[in-house]
Amino acid sequence: MKEITENLHITKIFVKNAGELIPLIGGDFQIVNGECWEEVAFAALLALRSFERGTNHARTLGGELLLRLAGTLQIKDAIAKHGVRDGENYLVVFGSRNRAGGILAELNLEELPMTDCGAEKSKRFFEKAALVEVL
Repeated sequence: MKEITENLHITKIFVKNAGELIPLIGGDFQIVNGECWEEVAFAALLALRSFERGTNHARTLGGELLLRLAGTLQIKDAIAKHGVRDGENYLVVFGSRNRAGGILAELNLEELPMTDCGAEKSKRFFEKAALVEVL
């Protein structure tokens, strides 16, 4: 699990049945599909900042995270591109490390080793996530 800030934690997980998890997602956590943790972390930081500044487009942090990750203002498209799927995903917790551990236990999720992007991919992802700022 990576601590991005004191109240933002990300870990790679294995999801056996996305359909069972979807109704449980919300509040202080989101599960997203992404290529690497840096992509997800940057989008999560932008989502948090948008709420702090009052420039958010979605009603929830999880929704804003999906928009930033997809680089679009259409939530339907964002969910299609980066919503939770069976297999490898990222758990994003807008809370403490203890809360993140609690969610892993409550949802019986298996943690996996994190995947790095590499410099070129990271740059591309950062540009895409920042697009929502100017839309």
